[in-house]
Amino acid sequence: MPTSTDVGGAQALKSMDQDRFPSFGGLKSFYALALTGSAVKAAERLNVCASAISHQVKTLERELGVRLVENKGGKLRLTTQGEQYFDAIKGPLRDLLQATDAIRSNPGRRRVSLTLTPSFAAGWLLPQLQRFQLKHPDIELDLITTTRVLDLSRENIDLAIRRGRGNWPDYEVQPLMREVLIPVVAPQVFKSCGLRTVEQALKATRVLVNTTMAHEWDTYCEARSIPPPPANSRFNLETYELTIQAARDGLGVTLGRKPLVDKLLQSGDLVTLEGDAGHDLNTYYVVRLPSEMGMAVRCVHDWLLAQAT
Repeated sequence: MPTSTDVGGAQALKSMDQDRFPSFGGLKSFYALALTGSAVKAAERLNVCASAISHQVKTLERELGVRLVENKGGKLRLTTQGEQYFDAIKGPLRDLLQATDAIRSNPGRRRVSLTLTPSFAAGWLLPQLQRFQLKHPDIELDLITTTRVLDLSRENIDLAIRRGRGNWPDYEVQPLMREVLIPVVAPQVFKSCGLRTVEQALKATRVLVNTTMAHEWDTYCEARSIPPPPANSRFNLETYELTIQAARDGLGVTLGRKPLVDKLLQSGDLVTLEGDAGHDLNTYYVVRLPSEMGMAVRCVHDWLLAQAT
């Protein structure tokens, strides 16, 4: 039979265990803040308000008795102790997320996460997903569409499709396809203005500019030794998707990106101009961590490469 001393010691140990385990709300908020570097982005990730993130992190700091986050020049930064704590907890929290995802998934299905830009998802990947699902019904492909370049290790993501030169030293990269700029207009503009060449289009109609790539018309024209469009003929739009939609609506000529524009060319929603084979830009790559790929990740990786060829 346990003595009063034994019972008291057990109660003390139990109390110590409870006191040492931090609030999970604080852990989640700190983890999201460390991943994103922003209380606003962390709040979007967890579907709460930014003030809740700040409150939860401060509560965690009080529990631990250390500062984890500091504000430097209006930007949130992890302290040295915050970096050490994040390094210690991110692995177990990723394991917890993976275990939760696994149990949420349908029985027998395997989940693979892929991050890519919204324009690449809409223009190239989504039209082909049905074929993938028919071929691999046991794999659940989780698409993370964002213009941010995500850290695959920190964000616990299996694969990425990135556009660039392929110089990402911490990753394994495989070329997927070339990106080609090509001028496109709506068929009604092509006919009504009697367009045949790029030079004619630049003089006869508005020039739609994607402001996230504000100089691409200048680069394109320089490569062809033709005058760039004057400022008063340019109509600025915030994204590639908006410029393409504006071109489909007949508002002017824009630079489409092959292969993202291929489906619209095939359907006749847009047409190209004569005498132009396009202008090579960057390459799209399939990007992954250098660790060994599981079978499901390998299936997605190889399928992406096969579709590109």
